[in-house]
Amino acid sequence: MRALRSPAIAIAAALLAPAADYPSRPIRFLVGFPAGGGLDISCRHWGQKLTARTGQQVIVDNRPGAASEIAVRMAIAAPADGYTLLCVSPSATILSSKPKPPFDMRSDLTPVIQMTQFTFVFYVNPAVPVKSMAELVAHARARPRQLNYGSVGTGSTPHLAFELFKMATGVDIVHVPYKGTAQTMAAAIGGEIQVGLDGPAALKPHFDAGRLRPLAVVSARRSASLPNVVGMQEAGIPGVDVTSWSGIAAPRGTPRNLVATLNAHYNAILHEPDVKSTFLNLGYETAGGTPQDFGRLLAGEVATWSKVIRVAKVQLE
Repeated sequence: MRALRSPAIAIAAALLAPAADYPSRPIRFLVGFPAGGGLDISCRHWGQKLTARTGQQVIVDNRPGAASEIAVRMAIAAPADGYTLLCVSPSATILSSKPKPPFDMRSDLTPVIQMTQFTFVFYVNPAVPVKSMAELVAHARARPRQLNYGSVGTGSTPHLAFELFKMATGVDIVHVPYKGTAQTMAAAIGGEIQVGLDGPAALKPHFDAGRLRPLAVVSARRSASLPNVVGMQEAGIPGVDVTSWSGIAAPRGTPRNLVATLNAHYNAILHEPDVKSTFLNLGYETAGGTPQDFGRLLAGEVATWSKVIRVAKVQLE
């Protein structure tokens, strides 16, 4: 006679079994930024790749505003059925790091996979007489509050990364926020600010032309997109290891078998040669890994940025 299975065992088996019939209808990707931006472009590329693998359409739904809070809240409130996903970036973990956060990225969503990563680059106006991070630290220490650094806005990852650098080195450099990368780089080229921090793709043409000088990438190791620029460990400033990233999350409670299916699809996609080359040309490295890996990244980000926001007294709106 066949042994009976307990309801708990049956439920556990169903949760862990391959989701052979998923997806069976279109999937919606929520993006917290306008169409045409970096995360939007990446998310549309991921959607096209998932469509090619599954035959199901992926609809990109841009819900910009409040530094991605609108899209995150929509994802949190969506049914946990695998058909609404969130394209997520560091803006969400920064919001989750506020003294009174609107949500908690560690518990309010289910991590699926980290898709890409890239590191930021410290750069200076060539008129600044420094060619290394050690020289920058010495130059700044001798001139407290006489140097300005620019970022793409208060509470942005470059802003918080620079504050982390200030905490690690004790330098006192004044923050000047701008509306975007183009404005920040123009200010640096024009001498309005002396130091900046931004992504490699936008900066590389200015490095090549000699308009700006790179000093180091803001991660422990060198970046594949700028292999000749040292990392922070090599520059003698340990403890400052910041990468920007993008990934996919689902509503809390999404069944593990659906998460596992999505994770498997995207790990395979990230190993396709054209995907690696496409994102490397954009200044990104492909990532991948398990949902647990991505969850640890999210938790680590919240822990780091919560401390920076508190110690540096960053005022987030």
